[in-house]
Amino acid sequence: MTVFDTNFLVDLLNDEPGISHIADSFEHPKTTAINAFELYYGAWNSSKPKENIIEINSLLKSLGILEVDAVTAQKAAEIHTRLKNSGSTLELEDVLIAGICIVNNEELVTRNLDHFKRIPGLKCRSWQGDYGMT
Repeated sequence: MTVFDTNFLVDLLNDEPGISHIADSFEHPKTTAINAFELYYGAWNSSKPKENIIEINSLLKSLGILEVDAVTAQKAAEIHTRLKNSGSTLELEDVLIAGICIVNNEELVTRNLDHFKRIPGLKCRSWQGDYGMT
């Protein structure tokens, strides 16, 4: 099972070459409420918020949305604390996304492998290297 990270979703919205074909190769793809927040935040801060929100709504309707609950929040807090104690940091949104993916046994498809790979138990991969995109 697969969760699309925000950077993958942005490339879908921007109709980057080859990205639709990659997205179609996944059965029942999902994203998280946190990724939705990041998309909407970007839209509200853009020059065309209404148009962008319509496009985001359409995209999100085609995906399952995984929510934050007490279990995923606890996992995210554990991840955040362990990273902090080891001298490493990660944005809170990314820690929440990781917690959601781990609890739901989902693989995160992202361009940001370098920082997500620091999280034990998180399955993640890049669509760029795995699918020949650069």
